[in-house]
Amino acid sequence: MSYRENFLYFNEGTDAANATGDGAVYKSSDFLGADLTADNVVTLSFKSRNGALTDDIVAVTLSSTGVVRDYMQALASALTRTTGGMLVCHSDFVGNNNGTSDNGPNKGIDHIYPHVSGVVITTAA
Repeated sequence: MSYRENFLYFNEGTDAANATGDGAVYKSSDFLGADLTADNVVTLSFKSRNGALTDDIVAVTLSSTGVVRDYMQALASALTRTTGGMLVCHSDFVGNNNGTSDNGPNKGIDHIYPHVSGVVITTAA
């Protein structure tokens, strides 16, 4: 079986990423781990995009405390998907329903989980 890389996209704001640090794309093979750092915050670690010794961190705030397990299952599915491609982990663009859309402005965009209320990206400069 051939392997195709998955790419995970995160966006912090309500507009397209238009400043350094607003958005980030990571290969699934650069995923290092996930930690529950608050009742409803999952912190993801990725290899640094610029080769620094420190990890890039993405803190994902979920809309409630009861959905952490579901989010982790969705993340595991996204990381191990065999078809490869781009997956939106969180994008709070205006008009975006933050879920898979079969028509309209988000047609063809695969969101991994709908109950995300915020993202904070910390990368090495």
